[in-house]
Amino acid sequence: MIGALLLAGGEGRRMGGVDKGMQPLCGQPLYQHVLQALQPQVAWLAISANRHLGDYAVHGHPVWPDAAPWQGMGPLAALATAAANLPPHVTLLQTAPCDSPLLPADLVPRLAAALGDADVAMPVTAQGPQPACLLLRVAALAGLPAYLAAGGRSIRGWLAGLQVVEVVFDEAGFANANDAAALARLAAVMGGAG
Repeated sequence: MIGALLLAGGEGRRMGGVDKGMQPLCGQPLYQHVLQALQPQVAWLAISANRHLGDYAVHGHPVWPDAAPWQGMGPLAALATAAANLPPHVTLLQTAPCDSPLLPADLVPRLAAALGDADVAMPVTAQGPQPACLLLRVAALAGLPAYLAAGGRSIRGWLAGLQVVEVVFDEAGFANANDAAALARLAAVMGGAG
């Protein structure tokens, strides 16, 4: 079964330290746009968040703050925490950042179709790899605690030890709101003010 982990636990440094997922975009919090894009594509979903846990929990999905050993270690902390909490029937996990509201409607099926025997399927656009939007085998998470314990923090560094297949997508689906200006551009593209 394919599950998803919505990554909303970042510190939002480029957006002034606010909780990015909670920033308004076209009448609703940013993360809800991502949730709506992911839900039809997966059978199960959880949210990684370190602030506003009650707000994220209103949709009834599990909300997991980073586990103590990995706090402050970025998105890989969310994956390490998820590895210890995923239900056993979830064998593939799609990740998505809370600031990418235009995710392709066929993201998960296309990555799943390309996965084959690889550990991870990763979207690639003309702008380069999209390592926050991975479809990965849950079994591939087994080595993540050791990678973090050794000082590793980079998703790309962790992926270097795994078999990764790349899948080409149009870059528009991965536009993200890293800062206030990017959020305003997304609002304009989506046809409304935040």
